[in-house]
Amino acid sequence: MDYSTDAQQIIANVGGDKNINTLIHCMTRLRFTLKDESKAKTTELEKMGLVIKVMKAQGQYQIVIGNKVTDVFDAILTALPRLAADDAQPVVEQVKDTPQGFGAKFKHGYDEFIGVLTASMMPIIGVLAGSGITKGILAGLVSAGALSDKSGIYVLINTMADTIFYFLPVILGFTAAKKLGSDPIALAVVGAFLIHPNIIGVAAAKVPEIGLWSGYAVKIMNYSGSVFPIIVAAWLGKYVERYIKKVVPEMVQSIFVPIIEIIILSFALLLVVAPIITVLSKGLADGISALLSFNGIIGGAIYGAFYPILVVFGLHWPLIPIVINDLAVNGQSVICALTSITAVGIAGGVFAVAIKTKRKKFEALGYSAGVSALCGIAEPSLYGVLLKYKRVFYMVMIGNAAGGAVAGAMHLVIYGFTGSLIGFPSFINPKTGIDGNFTAYVISHLIAFCVAFILTIFFGYNDKMESSDQEA
Repeated sequence: MDYSTDAQQIIANVGGDKNINTLIHCMTRLRFTLKDESKAKTTELEKMGLVIKVMKAQGQYQIVIGNKVTDVFDAILTALPRLAADDAQPVVEQVKDTPQGFGAKFKHGYDEFIGVLTASMMPIIGVLAGSGITKGILAGLVSAGALSDKSGIYVLINTMADTIFYFLPVILGFTAAKKLGSDPIALAVVGAFLIHPNIIGVAAAKVPEIGLWSGYAVKIMNYSGSVFPIIVAAWLGKYVERYIKKVVPEMVQSIFVPIIEIIILSFALLLVVAPIITVLSKGLADGISALLSFNGIIGGAIYGAFYPILVVFGLHWPLIPIVINDLAVNGQSVICALTSITAVGIAGGVFAVAIKTKRKKFEALGYSAGVSALCGIAEPSLYGVLLKYKRVFYMVMIGNAAGGAVAGAMHLVIYGFTGSLIGFPSFINPKTGIDGNFTAYVISHLIAFCVAFILTIFFGYNDKMESSDQEA
């Protein structure tokens, strides 16, 4: 795109050429030092479709552009070549505010984590969304009796659609490592280690653990489709690699540094991250079951609101055995029914963003991710929209809480494993047909969708907002 017109408009609105002392840029912002900031027309700048926000900090007049900042910066330098003179300040400067106090530091760390998480996921969001839609279409064809889930064409296409989810640790290992500055290939191998058939086999065993030494054994989880562990590994990898290079002679670093890094990170995940996630997951699963048994309305609201957060940290996997056991023993599941509501609520929020945004690529992402969520695959919406714009996340939490509370009040259950919109046949009672349970399905899912949609339209999103991954 040609940003020359935008560049001229920005120059004019900061007071013109003579009012600009210097210009640098960071990952998302044009950072001007102006002779007289009172001459800058902040309101006019914020009306520009290209500009997200205008801020004044660190003695700079900062215009938040987003990931097109380099192109806009180059266009301004073309218009004002003096700003690129040899005695000017460096072209790119990373400026970070140092947070003060525990609360500020915790928030900063959390924001950094979310930023890295979403930035690592963004390269594969399109494939995730397409795969989710494909799985939804297949589920719809099976539900309609037009295709058998035992047929060869179903098995092949479903496997293709599942591949991105199964190998997520490998792909994220690569993208997160590139974002964080560690070795992408080494982290991809660590991700592959997590889903190696030997590890998956142990995780599926009756006693899912591996003995290491002197009777000490470590529990093994199924990491296929997981996100959090490999992100932690990519973050650790930067420091581990730096240390290894200090102690390994340079002439053999290319051989020994990657394999030592892989061994250290793999053991770190198994010995530290895995046990922590296992304990947290089991405690959450037991707590959710107890809460739903105690009060369906409160339990449904809490579960609906916070389930997407469990997905972010990979703490939702232990709920799957509970669902499978409920379906096998009782022929129905409450937890799976509530999970279905969260996907539809997420779709409501994401569709609202797609309708409201003027950015074509983001609009396309919103619609495709929303359709994927209606098909039961919420990851594209979660990582592509909700975590990037946390206010949308909050609106979706409220919508899901409302839908979950209604589901709890109406004693909603599911009779199959596939939910969301595409899995509506799973809510039809196999013994009595369409009854009050299907009515509860329609009402609860509709409420979650509508509340999330309306709140996001009015309070959750506008194009001036800055996404969480822009300063990561």
